[in-house]
Amino acid sequence: MIIRKAKPQDVPAIVELAVESVTTIAPIPELKIDRDAMRNMTELCLQPAHFCMVAEREGVIVGAVAAQVVPGFWFHKLQCSVLMHYARESGAWVKLMRALAAWVKGRSGIKMALIEVEDCHDPKVLRFIERLGFTRPSTNRMYIRGGTQ
Repeated sequence: MIIRKAKPQDVPAIVELAVESVTTIAPIPELKIDRDAMRNMTELCLQPAHFCMVAEREGVIVGAVAAQVVPGFWFHKLQCSVLMHYARESGAWVKLMRALAAWVKGRSGIKMALIEVEDCHDPKVLRFIERLGFTRPSTNRMYIRGGTQ
């Protein structure tokens, strides 16, 4: 398996991984999957200011991580928001997350990096992410229009 920067020809496979991630881990039935929006964001993340890497095994994309970098809202530097992190193979996910952490640490302009982890994940996932440097816990809440209360 190789970990590499994503290329434009990888976009369809990344979109399918993104669809799989939001329909299998913690589905939100009220949200309509928009493959065009996923494609547009993936293409944005291919730009040098952002992050998009894939795990490839025998010519097949088995995992991807995409992150967007924007000016910070509360501070002078940049914020990196992980938009998608998913792999069909756990070893691929671990390698992709290590690549993301190294990329963030190598960019002094990034003051804060955020990653969303669903509550259903194994606690080992959280411990691994903490070892990568994502150490400050936070609680996120979502408003879903049409969602049940």
